[in-house]
Amino acid sequence: MTDATDVIQCTHGGECGACALLGTSYEDQLQRKREMLGRALAKHPSLRRIRALPCVPSPLQDGYRNRAKMAVGLSRRGLRLGYFQSGTREIVDAPDCRVLVPEVLDTTRRIRRFLDTSRQIPSTLRHIDVRCGTNVARQHLTLVFRATEQQPFPVDALRRQCPSVTGIAVNLNPGTDAQVIRGAVRPLWGDREVWVEHAGYRLRVSPAAFFQVNLSLLPTIHTLMQEFFGHGDVLADLYAGVGTHGFALRRQFRRVLFSEGSRSACADLKSTIKARRVSDVSISAVAVERGLDRLREEAPDAVVLNPSRDGARETVLDAVAQCPVTKLAYLSCDPTTLSRDLNILHGHGFTVRSVQPIDMMPQTGQVEALALLTRPPQT
Repeated sequence: MTDATDVIQCTHGGECGACALLGTSYEDQLQRKREMLGRALAKHPSLRRIRALPCVPSPLQDGYRNRAKMAVGLSRRGLRLGYFQSGTREIVDAPDCRVLVPEVLDTTRRIRRFLDTSRQIPSTLRHIDVRCGTNVARQHLTLVFRATEQQPFPVDALRRQCPSVTGIAVNLNPGTDAQVIRGAVRPLWGDREVWVEHAGYRLRVSPAAFFQVNLSLLPTIHTLMQEFFGHGDVLADLYAGVGTHGFALRRQFRRVLFSEGSRSACADLKSTIKARRVSDVSISAVAVERGLDRLREEAPDAVVLNPSRDGARETVLDAVAQCPVTKLAYLSCDPTTLSRDLNILHGHGFTVRSVQPIDMMPQTGQVEALALLTRPPQT
């Protein structure tokens, strides 16, 4: 663990740009993120009196990221395995990425050596996606090809070079946009997922499913939510993913509704429910925007919102407001869309009690925040 006054350096940070706060002391990083959140809130008159709380530090300031999504460049100039330079499609070679879990970093280095020496690598290989769960020695690798048909690949030889990889899958994504994995992920060998142990649950996380990249902060986030919600009747976990938040809060409610549109995440959810024989939960297995009638039928008195960077659609916020919700927790990874949505919720009678920045991704400009809102019972 590094000290708050330490400054972390990176050999390729200047080119890459993903870790925009490299070279800044950690204490200053936390203050900057609090200020960024404050500026976003201040753009809305209804939120100007809200003061962002001091940023919750990460227990790990490097070596925290449990997922490496790297672009592959195979050309006469040699192999490049790393990240796109900020604002471009130029691949910055990144053999020493400091934010990766050390065991995941080691695997990316082994993959690098393998790709650099093997003569059987298709030119259509465009990305690798390595992730781990709680057990860093059991990792999953997804090979992403820019192709529409299965590509030949020396899987057995790669396995021998990467002892921590216990499962390999393939994704065919012919698109050229920024989305790394699109469509079906087909297993090639071994495990089909990684597992995260949290809040008494063993959560299955499939290759395409979203999960927080910094596991060390999940207990803090859920403690804040648990203290805020107390006990209630029905909790709606919207944009639920694999159910991380709903399961952590389940014991405080009579029933939990998970709403999630990703097929792989819903399959993971169902796996946990079946393994634990949970009977007081249900799943709305369609995009949140398409499941609003189900949301109104369930009539939750508490809601967790954890949308993507784009935030929640206004139709979702309107539907939440039509329910007897008195407590709402909004976990966001973008201050701009969070502030926009808090302003809309304010118009529906919600009061923002606190906005807590959380440093989910040290060294980067990413600002995670947990907003807690209340509303009087509706008559």
